[in-house]
Amino acid sequence: MPERLNGTVLKTVRGASSSGVRIPLPPFTFMQDHKVLILTGPGGSGKSTIAELLVKNCGYVLVDGDQLDTEFFPNGNQWLPENKEDLLKVHNKILFETKKHFDQGKKIVVDYIIFGDYLGFLKKFKKEFGDDFVIKVLFPSEREIIDRDIKRECYTTGAERIKIVRKEFEKIRNKIGEENFINTSGQTPEETFDKYFKQMC
Repeated sequence: MPERLNGTVLKTVRGASSSGVRIPLPPFTFMQDHKVLILTGPGGSGKSTIAELLVKNCGYVLVDGDQLDTEFFPNGNQWLPENKEDLLKVHNKILFETKKHFDQGKKIVVDYIIFGDYLGFLKKFKKEFGDDFVIKVLFPSEREIIDRDIKRECYTTGAERIKIVRKEFEKIRNKIGEENFINTSGQTPEETFDKYFKQMC
């Protein structure tokens, strides 16, 4: 049985390394078949705006992961090593809230940067929701995302943290799947929605 993550078959290719290299193959279902969408990316990438458009235009229920973690991290610093146990509680809380809506037959968009064990968090969702689960990473250029962050009226992430988070996503890009990274550089939120997410309505 082939290994899958996010609806993607992971194929082992034998070559120079005896252990093999895992590469993602194209998704086997269309986006509109999925009921649970994790929308992630660095702060300022446009997650919340796209999530709001999905709620407004497609009837999705929003699970705001960044808001849910304030119970444990009112002052931020979720990524610090000493906060690992509380961060696990946050991940479980987000999963619980998502499952609650899923069991009611609703479509859910989870808006969350993802702190800590990125792949561990995603594998929990894959295990729980199977082929009903998909992830999309909003990933504009570093310069554009920093500019967007500066212009935000709400909480800003800051250039240093944006660069760190981008590097974390780059490390797992192949495991998440190249096709699940969306470069939104030069696009308005409405253009991004129409091009990549309208089909989910």
